Amino acid sequence: MDSEEHWEGTTDEPPSDEMDDGVTARQLLHAATGDREAEAQALKDRAGDDVGVDAARRAVQRAHGDRSDGDKPESDVASPHDARSAEG
Repeated sequence: MDSEEHWEGTTDEPPSDEMDDGVTARQLLHAATGDREAEAQALKDRAGDDVGVDAARRAVQRAHGDRSDGDKPESDVASPHDARSAEG
């Protein structure tokens, strides 16, 4: 059985590699190296003035499973929408 047949129709589907189109190389680099603080700053810069660094930090932590409050984003790279949702 090839891998496509194995995953088809099961609930144990592999994680999606999809992420939003606007993700920056800087944010991806920090996500890959595990530098959550730098990743949060990159997300804040990407999201604009309507998102604070604390909300970006919460969104990054949720995306990586470091926080259990709120919904986990669909991608392990947080989006500006995730950061806006994390605003207190």
